[in-house]
Amino acid sequence: MKVKMTGEMKNKVWLAAVIIFVAISIFFCFYRFDVLFGLFKKVLSLTTPFIIGFAIAFLLNKPMILIEEKLFLHLPLKKNHKRAFAALLAIILGIVAVSCFLALLIPQLIDSILSLISSFPEYMENFEVFVQDFIKEHGIRAEEVGNYFEQIDIFGKMTDFVTVALPQMLKYTYAFGSTLLDIVLGIVSALYMLMDKERLLRYVRKINYALFPEEVSKYFHRMSLLSSKIFNNFIVGKAIDSLIIGILCYVGSLIFQFPYALLLSVFVGVTNMIPVFGPFIGAIPGVVILFIIHPITAVYFALFVFALQQFDGNVLGPMILGDKLGLPSIGILFSVCIGGGLFGIVGMFIGVPCFAVFYVAVKEFVHYRLEKKGVDASESDVVSLENNTN
Repeated sequence: MKVKMTGEMKNKVWLAAVIIFVAISIFFCFYRFDVLFGLFKKVLSLTTPFIIGFAIAFLLNKPMILIEEKLFLHLPLKKNHKRAFAALLAIILGIVAVSCFLALLIPQLIDSILSLISSFPEYMENFEVFVQDFIKEHGIRAEEVGNYFEQIDIFGKMTDFVTVALPQMLKYTYAFGSTLLDIVLGIVSALYMLMDKERLLRYVRKINYALFPEEVSKYFHRMSLLSSKIFNNFIVGKAIDSLIIGILCYVGSLIFQFPYALLLSVFVGVTNMIPVFGPFIGAIPGVVILFIIHPITAVYFALFVFALQQFDGNVLGPMILGDKLGLPSIGILFSVCIGGGLFGIVGMFIGVPCFAVFYVAVKEFVHYRLEKKGVDASESDVVSLENNTN
């Protein structure tokens, strides 16, 4: 006897299957997390070129559309040819823009680093004089300091450093070559993704509607559009914000006559892309360098970066990003910590938009379940409902 299932019964069966799958996945994650994470890292390593390609295609999608619809609008070309040329031109312009930025920045950075290296012995001598004066002023016995440095065993540590550093240099050289190859393959895959964007999206939609019920498919489609909007707003907004902070740091460093202004500003500007902890991470190398040169200057620089971070957090950041993510402060802190713990610096950056998407998805699901129970999703109504049940 064949039982005909209604739409509601299908949804209940589907929901039960999802709950069972999630429960099994959580159980496996808790008891075999090392195996699961190792497998995930392996898959991530193999798909890195395509992930890089997707990121490049995502960033260059709007410039490509602009070129196709404005620049190539009246050209006597077929639509697919226009798309191919627009995608290629967008990638070339992206490479040229990055190359020009690096061409302006890298020579000055190299000059600053070489100047720092050549002046380092002098800075160390001055620092030694500062330490000796500090010892005399505070009545610290020289024997205690000597015993302390003997315990440190500088020569032994230098030997250990050289022994460890040489294999590490080979390792980093291999990693650099591998990363360079991944970037080249990523650019090629980005070109194909941009050219076949509509076809790829059509395949994804077909798979979505083929595998899931209509209501769930529409929900996934809506979440994908929302994810695109959140990531685009966050990446573009954070890049503009960090560029402005880097420029302000450079101008301020010139005004206050901090040494190696460009080098310090690059540290602060680049790490500012990381929410919450970024400015402080960027300040550490600058504070260390300035402390060796002149300790009191390091204190002034730390105060300057702190003031800059307050301006960014309270004025500039909200002005550029606004409340587009809709995350509470604890959610941002949580996403940065978890993302950084799992995937390092990259995880600290992408953790916030990923958690924002998850937060909105959970919020919509909760509202949907409350509406199914006849309860208004507003917080006041839920609280009043709890008071009535007590």
